[in-house]
Amino acid sequence: MKYTNLILKRNLTIFMMSLGLLGALSPVLAEVQTVNAESLDYNFDPDKNGPSNIGMYVNVDGKYQHVWTEPIWISKVGETETEDAPLVDKHVATPSTITFLRTATGYRLLQVPTYTPSDPKLAPQTATVKENKENITVWNDNGKFCPLVAFSTTTGEIYNLSDRALGNNTDWYSDKIKTYDGAQYYRVATNEWVKDIYFHGGGSV
Repeated sequence: MKYTNLILKRNLTIFMMSLGLLGALSPVLAEVQTVNAESLDYNFDPDKNGPSNIGMYVNVDGKYQHVWTEPIWISKVGETETEDAPLVDKHVATPSTITFLRTATGYRLLQVPTYTPSDPKLAPQTATVKENKENITVWNDNGKFCPLVAFSTTTGEIYNLSDRALGNNTDWYSDKIKTYDGAQYYRVATNEWVKDIYFHGGGSV
């Protein structure tokens, strides 16, 4: 089943795009006056579009930032689905989870998350790791290499690896994803991780 990206527009309709077309098309960004809305309605046919990544604008340090959910799929009107709020680097979402309701005309986001700067001292304590075996491709839009980081085995704090990097458009096996201070990192070696901003596609193993 294909995945579709949905993004809110001024009249609360949506812009839809198959992920297979992302290389050829550019998303149309939503109007930003909805950023402070308490809830949002997305009018579309979920049965036709299948599992969908849903886009929204959020206020980050006084600027509007566009974020995406993980794929959402609710089969029946009146049912809900709850997932983690989209990540924003070095920020904390409130609430930490968001809930969508299937309506007669699409989905409703019941509460738009707000984002506040995180405390970097708490990042090692709130970090999580999950198993995720896949082959990933990396790309740095601003250079020829993708930098790597590591995490202290004693404090859990992040630090840069100055003598290691991944070449652009290279493929790497990753077995874990670490969520740390509002970003995700893919493990490509015992203690070598690449940040999600350099993720350029992947496939399950």
